[in-house]
Amino acid sequence: MGRLKPGKPRRRRPDELPATIQVRETRPGEGKAFTDLAALAMEGHGDFDDREAMSETIDEGGPFTSRFGTGRLLFLVAEHTPTGRIVGISSSIPPLSVLGGMERNGADPAALGATAMAYVKLRALAVADDYRRQGIASALLTKALAVHREHRAFLVYGQFTAKDAALARFYRRHGFTIHAPGEPVILPGSSRQPDVGASPLHGEQMFSRPI
Repeated sequence: MGRLKPGKPRRRRPDELPATIQVRETRPGEGKAFTDLAALAMEGHGDFDDREAMSETIDEGGPFTSRFGTGRLLFLVAEHTPTGRIVGISSSIPPLSVLGGMERNGADPAALGATAMAYVKLRALAVADDYRRQGIASALLTKALAVHREHRAFLVYGQFTAKDAALARFYRRHGFTIHAPGEPVILPGSSRQPDVGASPLHGEQMFSRPI
């Protein structure tokens, strides 16, 4: 009987994570590592003025909900398991700036709670430079959408620097509509609450999709 020839190594799919990478929710004590990477995603998108508060919130441990009683604040990391290094992060939250405007305009608690539950803002998505092009950002985004879907959210949106072709391609590949520069995302209201808009900063454009 002849010897069996060793097979070729299986080629990893483009959307498949390396075996050494694990995507999971944050753990207490990971606030600094998380916000260090989040700062990369926040560059050029206004001041990261809640960095310290975000770090402290993560270190206290979850699960995390907004002050409106509903809506999930979700902090995910991609961990390189052999070293324990955090190499990617995702932060997704209720539309807090929109909710603040609704509250100032006299929206009732029921409308605020429904909006906090229904809509998600992708606040930050970042991967360390030496771990890019391994499917980590896609895995973080896919996990975030799955968790928010389980919590009955139905639309996610975010914003990026206008005319960033690479990011536009990334979000289109994941089913997002890319809005024109300066165009807001409309969050549909109800019979008790009018539609509200989430507007980009100057020089940015929005992306959105159903969850």
